[in-house]
Amino acid sequence: MPEIATSDEQGDGVTEWGPDGERATAAAPIPRARGLRAHPELSVRLGAIIVALGLLLAVLEQHHANHDLIAVGLAAAALGRGIGLRRPVLAVHIAAAVGLLVVARVAADLGHESIELASIVLAGVVALWAPPPPNPGTAGERRQVWTLVNTTAQDCIAPFALRNDKSYVFSPDGMAAVAYRVRFGVAVASGDPVGAAESQPAAAESFIRMVEASGWRLGVLGTGEDWAQWWRGHGLRGVPIGRDVVIDVNRFDLTGRAFRNLRQAVSRSRNAGVTTEIYPADAVPSYVESELKAIVAASHRNPNRGFAMILDGLLEDSPHPGTLIAVAFDKDRRPVAFHRFSTADNGREISQDLPWRRQGAPNGVDERLAHDVVIWAKEHGGQRVSLSFAAFPELYESAPQTRLTRLAYWGSHRLDGFIRLESLYRYLRKFHALGKRRFVMLRLREIVPVAAAMLTFEFATRRRSAHRSNLWRPADGGRRR
Repeated sequence: MPEIATSDEQGDGVTEWGPDGERATAAAPIPRARGLRAHPELSVRLGAIIVALGLLLAVLEQHHANHDLIAVGLAAAALGRGIGLRRPVLAVHIAAAVGLLVVARVAADLGHESIELASIVLAGVVALWAPPPPNPGTAGERRQVWTLVNTTAQDCIAPFALRNDKSYVFSPDGMAAVAYRVRFGVAVASGDPVGAAESQPAAAESFIRMVEASGWRLGVLGTGEDWAQWWRGHGLRGVPIGRDVVIDVNRFDLTGRAFRNLRQAVSRSRNAGVTTEIYPADAVPSYVESELKAIVAASHRNPNRGFAMILDGLLEDSPHPGTLIAVAFDKDRRPVAFHRFSTADNGREISQDLPWRRQGAPNGVDERLAHDVVIWAKEHGGQRVSLSFAAFPELYESAPQTRLTRLAYWGSHRLDGFIRLESLYRYLRKFHALGKRRFVMLRLREIVPVAAAMLTFEFATRRRSAHRSNLWRPADGGRRR
């Protein structure tokens, strides 16, 4: 195994992993937990006692009006909820809760009843508020994750673990990791663990322990069929959300009636004079890159949205390792469409995220790009090419028959502003490569917050990463070659 680096789990230093897989000396000392941090269970009890005493004092000093008791009851319920979730106590949260109780007392003396009641309720809510989301992975962690992705087999969404906005939990031996993000007190794992198959369960177990210690809820977005069963064994329920579209490179062949539509699309592009080129993402010629940025800008789509099955950093100066850009040119050698692909398993796994095309591009350019990437993969040792994920394909295979399927079909079209699911399915169906199902995993009692976190991760603008996108810079401000 090559030397890789990762941030230490307890400190700010970087741990080196040598060729034998053993942990080497850390670049910085690991700080010891002191005080209440060394006793998280005690800190929860002490924090709850402090706020509970404040709430009791608020009750004793009131005239026991119904609205006073309701406010204290709501605050106590919020406090009990935090204890039930085993949330750690943070000094800033306890200080804020105590401050709110002081505000409530002052407001009562001044006769501002609404401020008093609101402060009492907020004190209970804030006292055991969920810890803030962690920072995205460090540069050292990201280098290690790339090494793990590059050894992950048979997982077409493994490369998307490299998004700049994800954090990581590693297995104790450092040979596998879970990529995740946190929002609304929900920690959402992205797909399956990456890395050595024998170490992946340990990484998932480390993720569960971290989530429980932080008092977050847990969800998994985009897990595969095998891992869905593993998560069920840990108390989560699965909801199928679609299927991978995976082309077996060595068996791919356009002959036969089934591939007639795909053959015709590829032929139309050739008749229109379309040609293609496939570049490493850091070797796209500058004049081509400026045209590709113009295509993205004209689409008015957010190039950095997504979470589990889309990579960020499109056309940035420092692209993710192992990414490829397939470009379609018209007969005048002008770029009219492009697809980005990411790799795993030392290039044997090649995965697409979203296609981009110029308005008025010749018919068949998307099919042509996918076809030519499969041919390129066959020549360069690729074994599987994964196209865009097919969400809810069963909705579009036949006309909806029941009220539930009609409602689901209607709902899918409400997402057309973000991604046109039905037209994407019609495109993917031409390849006859629907693969295994993927699932959302969650606890049913937590469906509302978990679903809200997942939807915002997929469709809302991502938080700003350390690497600002240069996508909207003028064409002459890009990198030069």
